[in-house]
Amino acid sequence: MKYNICVATQIKSVNLSEISASIKKVISLNPTTIEFRFDYIDDVQNLNLKSISDLLDLVPRKIPVIFTFRNSNEGGKTKIGEENRIEIIKKLIEAQPSYLDIEINTEKSKLKELVNLAFQNNVKVIFSYHDFEKTPSYEIAYNKVQGYVNKLTRECGFSLDEIQGSLIKVIFKANSLQDNLIPLLLCRKISESKHQIISFCMGNKGIFSRVLCVLSGSFLTYASAEEKTAPGQIEIELMRDLLNTLTRRN
Repeated sequence: MKYNICVATQIKSVNLSEISASIKKVISLNPTTIEFRFDYIDDVQNLNLKSISDLLDLVPRKIPVIFTFRNSNEGGKTKIGEENRIEIIKKLIEAQPSYLDIEINTEKSKLKELVNLAFQNNVKVIFSYHDFEKTPSYEIAYNKVQGYVNKLTRECGFSLDEIQGSLIKVIFKANSLQDNLIPLLLCRKISESKHQIISFCMGNKGIFSRVLCVLSGSFLTYASAEEKTAPGQIEIELMRDLLNTLTRRN
């Protein structure tokens, strides 16, 4: 079975001559999905629809691409004003990647605006949440996911079909090996419903759940090529070898 392994890629410039080699290296590793992390960029002022589209064109159409400009409060590396970040995300949406990753805790009116724009451009949405300090109990984690579904349907006005066509991503920090069980149980439970989920733990103690989450119902897991974008990320070759070993039949 082929599992969905996404290689997260730092986009540090919109200059193709500076970035194309690293993107081609990622493509050569045959990832199932690629994420472009635009919050690593140095020349934010040069981000425009053409430069973003040119970057996207480097990736074969058979490989889905996630666009992310992470808020600095949730791990983003470039600290800019929220209004400027929202305007950049609008440009990212207009380039029509396969997915947009947007923080679920984005201010409600801005969240509605961005998600509606994504839907209009046939871009699927990943609603994400990161806790860089801890992993909650299973009950708290499960209620958090249900609370996000309620927020999106009741407060933001999206239909249940729209939410079920999107993904909810909840990522925690593992402070013990036992913490890995929480996202795995969460993936198993949520994937049994009609909702799609991505969940695992960050950090060196969270590698266990990074690997096993896709065996428990997570839509994908993340790996690295050359540079990591999150603590505990492992290289795609190792991730693939581990999953092949765990699922190989004699």
